Amino acid sequence: MNYIEEILSLSMRLLKYESVYGHGGITPNAVVGKTILECHREMLNYCQSIGLTTYLDSEGMYSYAETGQADSYIAILVHLDVVPAGDQEQWEHPPFEPVIIEDKLIGRGAADDKVPAAIAVLAVKKLLDIGVSLKYPIRIVFGSDEETGFRCIEKYKRMHAPPKFTLIFDGTFPFAFSEKHLLNYELRTDIDVDVYGGESYNSVMDHVVWKNGEDIVTVSGKSAHASRPTLGENALIKLAYINSEANDLFKLVNQLFEPSGHHKLPFLKEVPEKDDVTMCLGMVRDGKMYVDLRVPPELKLATFIESFEASMRALGISPVQNDVLKGSITDVHSDFSKAVLRCYREVTGDYESQPFVTGSATYGRSYASNCISFGPRMHYHITNTHKPNEFVSFDLIENAFAIYVHTLKTMEEEL
Repeated sequence: MNYIEEILSLSMRLLKYESVYGHGGITPNAVVGKTILECHREMLNYCQSIGLTTYLDSEGMYSYAETGQADSYIAILVHLDVVPAGDQEQWEHPPFEPVIIEDKLIGRGAADDKVPAAIAVLAVKKLLDIGVSLKYPIRIVFGSDEETGFRCIEKYKRMHAPPKFTLIFDGTFPFAFSEKHLLNYELRTDIDVDVYGGESYNSVMDHVVWKNGEDIVTVSGKSAHASRPTLGENALIKLAYINSEANDLFKLVNQLFEPSGHHKLPFLKEVPEKDDVTMCLGMVRDGKMYVDLRVPPELKLATFIESFEASMRALGISPVQNDVLKGSITDVHSDFSKAVLRCYREVTGDYESQPFVTGSATYGRSYASNCISFGPRMHYHITNTHKPNEFVSFDLIENAFAIYVHTLKTMEEEL
């Protein structure tokens, strides 16, 4: 079997599904969307064809494929839901009609997280093909709700015993051992203004439309991941900056954000970690703004929430918390962490890169120990995650596949 070609083939099949929250309708067996459920079935059918045992949650919240069952098992966590495509005019090809051009696979969800899911499946397949004795069965868990609330992994945790070791294929090598707190807020105002833009909490708003009397003003920006909002250009922040005196909503935007997209939260002035706190303005619906906050885990979550909500009320905003994910810190000096880092270095020859803290929200926060976000990107890989023309390069796939096979084999033989 040519594993890389098989990864590309499976990825192309998965990328054809517009597996966005709610797409295709909500039903009792597809509580986050029928198209997401269809993508799960595509993946599970493939996993069954290569000899893995599969399971699909009755609500379509998650599924998994595994090599066997035991009290101690290795879990690989990935997800099949994706963020909306955004402004499709910015895509060179339709976002859900994946294409291969030269050495790139292009489509919404390629980097986040369907190609990594395909790599996980084929890495396990190779272990079976080369006859590795699996002391720990391997279970690949496919989530449905990673982009919109993590309810999928929370249900999985309620229903199944925790793994002994957990690898999340949704990040950057060598690995993230700590993740920030994540909070989603709806910021309500009584301001009467007809302005609409953005598609999700966790992407920088790349378009906004303002109906100002008889005039319609449209502003375009540049999308970016919510954990790095200053890498994008927020359309509403641009609009508010140019029209700062037009209405009270725009005045509030200018009180909350720098033109760069960095926050202006006043209660953080004396906090050493203030520059590591991010606030992404993801959507606006009339007088309501929707923001995504990422907060270093060293800051006490309850204290931050109290201070943030008080600061919003002082501005005349009613903050409504829609989601909160507590951050995490895994022991970077454990035998598990040291073994994973050694495997990464043995394959890549990179002895300079170190484990790190990430602002991204991944399943890496799911378990208190032996749980890390492990690739598949190298630090130099550009993937346009959450942006138009999202892609993965062939060298990313080849590199990650080699690292994962070596790491899983080592874990089975040495841990």
